[in-house]
Amino acid sequence: MYEKQNAPTSVGLRLEFWKKSLRFFFEAPILGHGTGSIRGLFEEAAADQSGAAAQVIGNPHNQTLNVAVQWGTIGIVVLYAMWLQHLLLFRGDGLPAWIGLMVVAQNIFSSLFNSHIFDFHEGWMYVLGVGVAGGLLRKQRRCSLSVESAGARKTRAD
Repeated sequence: MYEKQNAPTSVGLRLEFWKKSLRFFFEAPILGHGTGSIRGLFEEAAADQSGAAAQVIGNPHNQTLNVAVQWGTIGIVVLYAMWLQHLLLFRGDGLPAWIGLMVVAQNIFSSLFNSHIFDFHEGWMYVLGVGVAGGLLRKQRRCSLSVESAGARKTRAD
């Protein structure tokens, strides 16, 4: 229906958002168009259009494209570096590492179809999930280092 009748179906709209977002990204690939530019770009692209092509949105429903349109390749590198750093943070065993890894993995995979980091509820859930799990993991690692160093001091004293 999207291709043949230009009907604004759910899948058709998403494809239209992604197609336009890629075009916007290629117009300014290094630095992007600037923070908050997405809605204005979609308004310009919707002029004299109908159906799915006439939809104006402020969110292309993909985290990478959302960042790419606003901040270009530099923004994409920063986004992926953040995700990589969070994945590396949650290496290891234990409940905090597992919870943190699940929060980050869920965010990465769901960001293929949504811009969760920029959505209020989902963004704060990510911040709190990574923050609490990361804090617990850091405390757990600090405590095990203290126990190990205390054992080493006791061994040297003997």
